[in-house]
Parts: sequence; structure tokens; C-alpha cells
Amino acid sequence: MKFLLLAVVLLACVFGSIEAKKCPSDWAFPVAPSDIKLAKDLPVAERKVHEKFMKQALDLVIAVNGKFGAVIVDANNTVVCGGVNMGAISRIYHGEIVAIKNCSEITGKATFQDHTIYTTGEPCPMCQSAIMWTKFKRVVFGSFISNMYCERCFNQIPIASNIINAAGYGINHYVDIIGGVLESETDKRFPVICGTNDPFVMVPMCQSNWNRSCPKRTRFFGELQPVSDSESD
Repeated sequence: MKFLLLAVVLLACVFGSIEAKKCPSDWAFPVAPSDIKLAKDLPVAERKVHEKFMKQALDLVIAVNGKFGAVIVDANNTVVCGGVNMGAISRIYHGEIVAIKNCSEITGKATFQDHTIYTTGEPCPMCQSAIMWTKFKRVVFGSFISNMYCERCFNQIPIASNIINAAGYGINHYVDIIGGVLESETDKRFPVICGTNDPFVMVPMCQSNWNRSCPKRTRFFGELQPVSDSESD
């Protein structure tokens, strides 16, 4: 009888172990991040249009001696609204959040399918998610999170916008991402603060030998690959 009980226990352990091995490493489906188009690779005429509106986002932050600001442009290339970081009021009032909130109040719209948001810094995970939830067509940014965090010690959640964008399958919406527009100008808003007492300073945890000239790779599958139209709709 004891032998039979022992055998039952052993079988239960074996089958339990087999069942446990069937579980995936995570509940979400692993997908490669979407592409980030670089400003330097755009046709000159298109790049000039994006630079025009990025300059307006820069003007907003320069006017308040700030860092993060955004403007929202409609399908007719008209600036509808803008906003700057208002973290002194609420830590979630990043420039993009303020701009979207202002636009909803001005236009009465909850979503912005044909609109582009221009922001001086790459959207953090919160802002990128907000941009996706509000159905923007495109986001254009100046300075990269990787550069602000690793190179200049600005506190950032170290997740690139295209990593968040890759999860758009969960809400059936992706946005086009263009980075590095007027980067030399937006970078001036984010000076190197490593080793200072600046309230934004952080000791970054970045890969050794990283620098801004390193190729941008996906989390799962190596080099970035453009997202096809069928995947982005």
C-alpha cells in the first residue's frame, strides 16, 4: 500500500513538472519593435516640413525655459494646439499629455487619427501609450531616450518608443515614428548632468560600450525591420 501511494505521488510530481514546462515565458506574445524612421534618411522636402513644426515645439519650451514640449498638427498641416511639461502640477503632465489634453478640450475630440504630434524628446512609455490610445497617425521627436538617459544622465524609463509601439496589436493601432528631427537643437535642452545635483539626474544602467552611433536593434529579432502597411493598420 505504501509503495502504491509513493508511486502515485511520484507520478503526480512528474506530470505536474511536465504541465509546468508547457507554460510560456510570458503571457504576452513576443513581437519585434516597429521601425523608427530617422530624420536624416527622409527626403529633403519631407524633412523640412517636420523641422518646421519641431521648431514650434522648441519655441514653446524655450519660452518657459523648459525641456519637454509638443505641438499637434492636423491633416492640413495646421497647428491645432500644444503643451509643455507641467510636472510641478502633476508628474504625469508630460509635454505630450498636456498637448493631447489641450487638444481634446479645444476640439472636443477624443482621438486624432489624421494628426501628427511633434515632441522635443522621444515619448516615454506613458506618453507613447497615450499617443497610441488617442489614435495619432504619427509621432515625430527630436532627442532619443537612449541619448538622454545613457549619455546625459536624465532620468527616464529606459524603454524606446518603438518597443511600446510594437504592442499596438493589443489595441489594434500603431503609429508611424520619426526620430532625430532637429536633434542637434533639441539636445541643447538636455545638457549633460551626470555627477551633478540636478533634480533630473540619474546614474544610468546602460550596456557597456554603447554610444549614439550604435545601430538600433530590436529586443527580439536583431535589426529593425520596417512595419508593412498590413501590419500597421
